Amino acid sequence: MRPLASVAVALLALSGTPLAAAEGSDTEPKLLLMHYMPWYQTPEVSGNWGGHWTGWEKQHDPTKTNDEGLPDIWSNFHPLIGVYDSSDPDVIECHLLQMKLAGIDGVIVDWYGITDLHDYGLNHEATKVIFDEIDDVGMKFATCFEDRTIEQLVEKGRVEPDGVTERLRETFAWMDEHWFNDPRHVRVDDRPLLLDFGPIYVKDAEPWNDALGSISPRPMFFALHHLWKGIGADGGFTWVHQDVWKNDPTEDEIARRLQGVFTHTSDDPDRVIVSALPGFRDVYAHHYPTVEHRDGATLRETLGAAMRSGSPIVQLVTWNDYGEGTVIEPTHEFGYLFLEIIQEARRREIGESFTFTADDLRLPARLLELRRRGDLDDERLDRVARLLSRDDCRAASEAIEAME
Repeated sequence: MRPLASVAVALLALSGTPLAAAEGSDTEPKLLLMHYMPWYQTPEVSGNWGGHWTGWEKQHDPTKTNDEGLPDIWSNFHPLIGVYDSSDPDVIECHLLQMKLAGIDGVIVDWYGITDLHDYGLNHEATKVIFDEIDDVGMKFATCFEDRTIEQLVEKGRVEPDGVTERLRETFAWMDEHWFNDPRHVRVDDRPLLLDFGPIYVKDAEPWNDALGSISPRPMFFALHHLWKGIGADGGFTWVHQDVWKNDPTEDEIARRLQGVFTHTSDDPDRVIVSALPGFRDVYAHHYPTVEHRDGATLRETLGAAMRSGSPIVQLVTWNDYGEGTVIEPTHEFGYLFLEIIQEARRREIGESFTFTADDLRLPARLLELRRRGDLDDERLDRVARLLSRDDCRAASEAIEAME
């Protein structure tokens, strides 16, 4: 594989103010991509509460509050902007602007394909809303396909077992027609980047090679870091590795363990997308081991190791998986801490050319509150969004204050 580092600079330069490596550095800035969940629904937008807020057995009711006065949702954490719908363009605008002001270059949306089974159709429509909004903000996008979708289609009789390859081929053909050639799509060596969270179901290489080979240029394909070689992918991406913090390790030991995770299946950094996370505390009936958030220390450790690694792409895990508790977006529990940590890491990497501040991170949510009021002219609000997209936070702040 050819080096990927040149890709990062090309993408960073598309988001308003170009980012450059810090003075004296001979390395290119990392490409920071946020893993994003598009699977939340509310009655106001989608007509009903989605299972990712209520739980699949409706064991929670977001219209009620807990002892802290926060909505009763299926999570240990609560979004600072309130319970939201993933198809709400105002919410998506807020999320993307928050990411941009933290120094994040784009999103990798967790995507279940083009079927209408379960809530997959709603997720697909929300994903299209996200990608539509990305252009206004000046960011990039890619997808992480969930091949467990194929398993569900087979179990429900919607796809025959011998039709799996054709289903994959149809899915990637749709992506090629609508997304892969979009100038906003993340490309690596001039090939569209595609992730798969697995393989969970399609574990043979032949269906993947057949379906991906029907696309030109063939996507740059990454699967989970311990599974990618079995299906002939181009590389793997790391995720949540709880053993890194087992038995109360020292800071140096944590760094060594993370480096071990990053190089576990390949010493070639171009074949590994490394990941950083704030913590992990799920709400599942059968819990996975917890990774404590430790007042931001976990994100500082994982992001620091990722930034020191040779891998040109860093995946941030995740913006808003409330079920697993890997939530980077501002919450009642942590405020803006995690976005501020990402800002700090970006500033260390590229120096004074990164000018966004912690105060700037608060502006998109203030804009969202003004939009939700419903008594202000849309053009004035859209102008604020444009100012933020163009990195003019001072003028945006003054405009917001005038309307508040």
